[in-house]
Amino acid sequence: MPKKVNLNGRLVGDGEPVYIIAEGGLTNWGDLNLAKKQVDAAMAAGCDAVKFQANTTEELISKKVSPYWYRRVKYKELPHSQLRELWDYCQIRNIQCFITAHVDVDLDFIDKELNVPFFKIGSGESMNYEFLRNVGSRGKPVIMSLGLHLTDEEILKSVRTLEEVGCKDIIVCHCNTIYPTPPEINDLGMITRLKKLLDYPIGYSDHTVGRHITIAAVAMGACLIEKHISFDKNDKRSLDCPGSCLPEEEKLLVKEAREVEAAMISNSSERLEKIKEARKWAQQSIVARRDIKSGEVITREMIAYKRPGKGLSPEKAGVVIGRTARKDIPEDELILEVDVF
Repeated sequence: MPKKVNLNGRLVGDGEPVYIIAEGGLTNWGDLNLAKKQVDAAMAAGCDAVKFQANTTEELISKKVSPYWYRRVKYKELPHSQLRELWDYCQIRNIQCFITAHVDVDLDFIDKELNVPFFKIGSGESMNYEFLRNVGSRGKPVIMSLGLHLTDEEILKSVRTLEEVGCKDIIVCHCNTIYPTPPEINDLGMITRLKKLLDYPIGYSDHTVGRHITIAAVAMGACLIEKHISFDKNDKRSLDCPGSCLPEEEKLLVKEAREVEAAMISNSSERLEKIKEARKWAQQSIVARRDIKSGEVITREMIAYKRPGKGLSPEKAGVVIGRTARKDIPEDELILEVDVF
């Protein structure tokens, strides 16, 4: 049985409610007030957590090698002072906050100054083994996305790197670093394969358009799901927008995920009792197709099967066919075992 991971008092793993994360990402454009609105929306939707990113852009992107990507990310950066304020705001709003760090300076900040209870490793850093060792050695649970891994060997190497420095509480997320991810290449079957490959909870970080693929991941057994939240899916400033949820859609996502996980619970005793009740009106009973006189031998042509299921079921036809009626049985009346001999 795969282990469960404790995320600040909330167990994640098979048999536990799916852990639902609203990914604030960069779709707040570095605007603290907009980020706070993402917190409000995630809380109102009933998400378990809201996630942001710490981007010290100078440490993350080479502006000489890629000035375009540097400019694209820099203005969306939330400085540490604002991330601290956002962290405090989440405490007030009573929703778990956590922050993805991509570089060491941001990792030190969220760990030593914010004291986050667990870490998230994004796909971009999931094969940076030096960074993995830095994260894994800090004694806290780790959620890791696999959006850039190509083989089982690469996956196992990343997981083992965390394990080798003492990290044993790991949640691994199927992911595709493709924005948005077309459904036909999303490969939800990876959830099943990862469950066989690893003895850890398996989650799913989504970049597809709509909610349905994320909900399908819950049905596939994902213990954690992550979906971006934004306020305009057509905004071209971020690749995250097309595959995001608007606030009202986030509410539906949470509702649907909870209903799907409820539908997966094995509760045979309650289900059987409900089916027994349904049999009383939905099942058919043996009735007289025409008036049957006392003393007549009942043939197949003399009976019909009709609702409700208050008498003998069709499978009991042998009890009455070929038997003799003890009394007159009017058309459309039940034929019971006591009516024949």
